[in-house]
Amino acid sequence: MRTVLTFLLLVIPTSLMAANPPAMNQGNMQNMMQAMQQVQQCMEKIDQSKLEDLQAQSDAFKKEVDSLCTAGKRDEAQKRAMKFAQEAASNPVMKQMRECGELAKGVMPMMEGLGAVDETQYENTHVCDQ
Repeated sequence: MRTVLTFLLLVIPTSLMAANPPAMNQGNMQNMMQAMQQVQQCMEKIDQSKLEDLQAQSDAFKKEVDSLCTAGKRDEAQKRAMKFAQEAASNPVMKQMRECGELAKGVMPMMEGLGAVDETQYENTHVCDQ
């Protein structure tokens, strides 16, 4: 009797999983792998030296804004942050990165909404308070 009970406890969860398989099947896994390869190929097209330059600009911007915030120049820091955000948004490297991100979302629907920014959540925030 104990053996039958143990067998049933082992078999029932397996049969339930077979009736309701997980959402990720072999086809989904292959699609995801293909998408990742496409994203990787897209990212490889980005000029790494320009990406490093953008990182250096971001680091310099952060130091500048931190300095303005520390000096109590909140309005100036906020204006500088808005200007930098506009410059970054129009930067060709950032445009390429956004295209790669869109490629990932288009091929992998499970990535939808990941990293999405709701601008309204930043309406009442200040760069010095972050």
